[in-house]
Amino acid sequence: MKAKLTALLLAAAPTLALAHEGHGGVGIFHHMYELAPAIALVAIVAFIFYKKSK
Repeated sequence: MKAKLTALLLAAAPTLALAHEGHGGVGIFHHMYELAPAIALVAIVAFIFYKKSK
C-alpha cells in the first residue's frame, strides 16, 4: 500500500507545479521542447550501453 501511495504522489507531482509568467504552458514540462534533444541523446547512449552489455 505504501508503494502505491508513493507512486500516486510522484505521478501527481508534475501537475502541482505551475509555469512561470510569460508562458502559456502549465506544469514543469513547459520547457520540454528545450530539453527534448538532451533527453533523446541520453536515451540513445543508454540504449548503446545496454546493447553492448548484453
